[in-house]
Amino acid sequence: MKIKFFAILLGCLLVLGMLNSCSFSERLQSLLEKATITVVTRDSITPSPEESQSQPPASLSEAPCAYIWASQSLPEESRQIEQLLNQAGIEDVRVVAEAFGENCVTAEGQIVRFAVMQTDIRLFINVQSLSDQTELGNLTRNLLKIITDIPVTDLPGSQPGYIGIQFISEQEQVLNLWFRRDVAEELLQAGVEGEELLQKLQIK
Repeated sequence: MKIKFFAILLGCLLVLGMLNSCSFSERLQSLLEKATITVVTRDSITPSPEESQSQPPASLSEAPCAYIWASQSLPEESRQIEQLLNQAGIEDVRVVAEAFGENCVTAEGQIVRFAVMQTDIRLFINVQSLSDQTELGNLTRNLLKIITDIPVTDLPGSQPGYIGIQFISEQEQVLNLWFRRDVAEELLQAGVEGEELLQKLQIK
C-alpha cells in the first residue's frame, strides 16, 4: 500500500515539474518575442531639429579667398583720442580712427575675415585762418605730441600707421596733411616745430 502511494506521489511531482518547465519556457519565449533590440551606431544618430539649430555652421575661415585692401571704423578709439585732446585744451577737433588692413573675400563676394595691419588717425580741426603758418605748425606739434604718446601696441595692428590733419578756416579754406606716424615721431624728437614742421609734413 505504501509503495503504491509513493509511486502515485512521485508521478504527480514529475507532472507538476513538466508543467512548470513548460510554463517558464512559454513565458520566456513570449518575452523574447516582445522584446525589441536596437543596435545604435555613430552613423545612425540623427540630431533633433533643436540640436541641429544649436550647432554652428561650418566655419568659412578656411575657404579660399582673395585679399583686398579695406578699412574699418574704430568709434571707441576715436572717442578716447578726442577726450585726450579735449583734456589738453584742444577743442573743436573731430577724430576718426580707422583700422586699415585686408578683407579676405571669397569668389562669391563674401567677406571671410578682416586682417588689421595698422590704425590710421584723422583729425579735423577748425581754425580762424590758414595764413599764420607758425601758429598752425605749433598747433600741429601739440596735436602730434598727444597722438604719438599713445603706444602703437594700444591700437589695433602692429604697424605705426598714418596720421592725417585737416585744418578748416572760417573762410572755409582747407589745408590737408597726411604722413606716417614714425615720420612725425622723428620730427618731434629732432625738435622741429612751427612753420618748418608744417612744411616738412606737407612734403611727406
